[in-house]
Amino acid sequence: MQYIKYIIAISLFIHPFAAISQSTNSFKVVAEVNDQIITNFEIDQRIKMLQTFGAKSISKQDIMNSLINERLYTYSAIELEVLPNQSEIDKGLDDFAKRGNLSKKDLLAYLESRNISKETLIAYITSGLTQRKVIQKKFVNNIIISQSDIASAIDTENLLSKSNSNIIEYIKLSFNDNISDKKKNKFYNSINKMVDNCLDLQSEAKRYDDINLFIHKKKKNELQKDILDKLNDLDIYETKIILNSNNENYLLMLCSRNSEIDDNTLETVKNKIFNTRINKIGNAYIQELKGEAFINIK
Repeated sequence: MQYIKYIIAISLFIHPFAAISQSTNSFKVVAEVNDQIITNFEIDQRIKMLQTFGAKSISKQDIMNSLINERLYTYSAIELEVLPNQSEIDKGLDDFAKRGNLSKKDLLAYLESRNISKETLIAYITSGLTQRKVIQKKFVNNIIISQSDIASAIDTENLLSKSNSNIIEYIKLSFNDNISDKKKNKFYNSINKMVDNCLDLQSEAKRYDDINLFIHKKKKNELQKDILDKLNDLDIYETKIILNSNNENYLLMLCSRNSEIDDNTLETVKNKIFNTRINKIGNAYIQELKGEAFINIK
């Protein structure tokens, strides 16, 4: 049915559930995770449900791995006391059905007509909630997205337009002429090794005498072409030592490139950074849980 194609599949995570009577092979245990089991029935039901929702190329091994991870998240949720309650599960089911323009009753009836038990979907929804609550409890409050993170992401993804109204902020650092070019170059290389961003550079510069540090914040069309060309070659917080440029030696660091980016785009960038970090943390955490668990695949 066409409307099922509009249902958005969520992460493959699950709660244990009671199997419906099937053939003897359906009850065959294919894996043990601590004191819980995974059966052929669960795997077959999960595959059938995902295929009904339009998923392609689902392997039994992938489902097995997902079910193992789900069991481990359930243990973690019990320990952290964050298992989803019934109202959260009911809301999750309603939200999931609405994505396909269905009521919860209609969705469950449709699955039943395809010999997919309602427990399969309920477990699927519950496990997604469980994973999110575990991650939120353990990690979300520790993820801080700074302005420099956003600026770097904007620069990396080339979200800035070609407009000359874009603002470029950079630092130009140089030494007085009473210092030899050889010594200047030595100082520049030494400073360059000690800094990771523009604040570091400002702090490090205070350690030197006879130094000039200027922070420039200009529109692209206000910059001289030679400086703009050099800055265009730099990533955020990247430096470049310029020697003998118009009889001038200096160190250049790009601090930011900003433009009139709308709030929705900024929010999208923040969410992408957040999701990337959460996924990385989640992958590391599940490996940690596996290392502490008893897992036996039959």
